Amino acid sequence: MNDINSGKELVNKVKNILKNYDFEIIASGGRSELTRFAESYIHQNVAETNLNLTVKIINENKIGTVRMNNIDESIISKNIEKAIEVTKITPKLDYHYQLLKPQSYKIKSKYSKDTASFTPLNRAQLVSQLIKEVNKKGYEAAGAFTTEESTLLVANSEGVFAFDRGTKVDFNCVITRDNSTAHASFIDSDINNFNINKITDELLETALKNVEQIEINPGVYTVILSPEAVAEILNYAGYTAFNGKMIMEGKSFVCNNQGKKIFPDTITVADDPFDKLTMPLPFDLLGYPREKIDLIKDGVVKDGVYDHLTALKYNRKCTGNSLSPESASFGALPFNLTMKEGDNTIDEMIYGTKKGIYISRFHYVNILNPMSIQLTGMTRDGTFLIEDGKMGRAIKNMRFNTSVVDMLKAVDMISKERQTKEGFVGPTVVPYLRTNNFTFSSKTSF
Repeated sequence: MNDINSGKELVNKVKNILKNYDFEIIASGGRSELTRFAESYIHQNVAETNLNLTVKIINENKIGTVRMNNIDESIISKNIEKAIEVTKITPKLDYHYQLLKPQSYKIKSKYSKDTASFTPLNRAQLVSQLIKEVNKKGYEAAGAFTTEESTLLVANSEGVFAFDRGTKVDFNCVITRDNSTAHASFIDSDINNFNINKITDELLETALKNVEQIEINPGVYTVILSPEAVAEILNYAGYTAFNGKMIMEGKSFVCNNQGKKIFPDTITVADDPFDKLTMPLPFDLLGYPREKIDLIKDGVVKDGVYDHLTALKYNRKCTGNSLSPESASFGALPFNLTMKEGDNTIDEMIYGTKKGIYISRFHYVNILNPMSIQLTGMTRDGTFLIEDGKMGRAIKNMRFNTSVVDMLKAVDMISKERQTKEGFVGPTVVPYLRTNNFTFSSKTSF
């Protein structure tokens, strides 16, 4: 399925087999190439070309779904027969299932010919350049570098037909020397925006400061969160708080706070496929057009995002956030989380902090309480004490146990700069944040 015409041929194959049933299909494919490295050595170059086809059959409010990676007509026919049999024994939905009508789409995914044609040698040359520089300082490098070209098709028996093509660059790296570490990540559609020299400099700058870590006591601190750390927290907030299914089931903090101004005016969070720094899909996985949805606007809690099933069951409007059938039980997730920028530089944020902590990254994050978006996890790859407006000594990693709601309420500085980081579905675009309410619950031994 390399182009729109091959996509139409695939839809016609399914139509010819399923003449007497309503159906929805999702076809995703493309080519992904990966270079892995560890201990400052490239140890793997792999490439995969694949096509996955999901067919969902609707038979009198009973649904059967089948997934395959072979689109030969005989294979499709055999698998569809199995899905039809499934619908005969599946319990009926407790609401009437409706197919989406044909739609129009305002945006397209970002596509770069240079990304699509980037070679293993190109990737190896950039990785080798990074390795050479960090080795000079006694560090080893490990990570992964992926370039991919992808296609996505969504269609149904009512005439919905949505086709899109995009590209992606995904790079992450950790450098280590004894207990000194640093991490960097990059995500974009265009390989021409990838600056290996900048990433190398950032890695070494952090790692060379992240030595001789001291211990501090647990407690409530003023912290400055990097975009990497903000993205991690915001993704979990999107998953639990702004998920329409969770809202309808009374499991989200939005339930009791919708329409209330509980955050500072500077806090605005949205699911925004039009943001210039994100990588949008023009439609969700049922063919709904993607649109901007305000989650928090000028400190006011607005609403969440809704998938097709939740919208049908609870008589809500689908916001273009439907996932694939195998993930539909999660409800809806934001595809393009964004946070509005502020007025400060990161240097101003540090300079204005008398005593605080700078956090580069989190890991092992988990949800403790969805109603307050209380999360736990640990810092990683560079946590530093800020004293009298200067970032100084490195701190041993700490475990945190903090409420995202309380943390956002206490935000008093936001950076002008925003960065694009990985999200649960699509990218997350976020600034640096300073908050005066962040709880570290215990020390760690490393």
